[in-house]
Amino acid sequence: MAHATVPAWRLAAASRVRSLLTSIALVRARRERDLILLFCCAWLATALPLAPHRVPTLWLWGALSGACLVTTWLVQHRSRRRHAIWSLLGCSALIGIASFCDFWRRSPVFLLSQCRSSADDALFTGIWRHMAFHWQWFPVTTIAMLLWISLASQAAPEARKAAVLCRDGVGWRVNILRKLRTQILPRLARGFFMFFCMGLTMSGIEALGVLVQGELSADGFVCAMLCGMSLYHLLVHFKFWRSRKEWNRPIPTLH
Repeated sequence: MAHATVPAWRLAAASRVRSLLTSIALVRARRERDLILLFCCAWLATALPLAPHRVPTLWLWGALSGACLVTTWLVQHRSRRRHAIWSLLGCSALIGIASFCDFWRRSPVFLLSQCRSSADDALFTGIWRHMAFHWQWFPVTTIAMLLWISLASQAAPEARKAAVLCRDGVGWRVNILRKLRTQILPRLARGFFMFFCMGLTMSGIEALGVLVQGELSADGFVCAMLCGMSLYHLLVHFKFWRSRKEWNRPIPTLH
């Protein structure tokens, strides 16, 4: 009895379905692996700076840091690009190393004694107080964050147009002013905006620490930095997504 032959299109369709299911499983496994890696890196960045010091810590701050970074990556992963996870991993590692250096310079107990919280402060007063506290007592982390923002900032469409105009023989004074407007000032604005996000998260985490612990522990400082950078990356991502059409427009040239 002759066996019925399977049509070629069925074999091709079955092969495509198997390859599609395999790719979906690999993508899902890779995404779960990335989530676990990012969460663990944020947890370590919160806990390791305080490892040489015998100070009380709370597991909540490491979990909150990991949750904020994972949430930011999920939002970016859905609509932007995959390599955003390396940006968040590098940012968390940089904050962990810089915080370790700051805590090595000054003990966490001393830094906690300098952080004078006040429940009567208004919102913007508390944010400014936290920003000034960070600039004064965390110089290594401040410099590291500013360098990270300056080096990771992407050129705006105006900066790309300015590069074309510079090649077309515009005067050097106009070129300097244009570079100041399109490159230097936006980076300074992003740096201040990043510290504003960090001060905002610091105010919220300080209130949460008083509610949970009675007073904020030293790892809450690191958690506030990581959450502030997560908030910054999230808000900058939305700004980038809205201006994505501007990036794809052709750059006009002068004739």
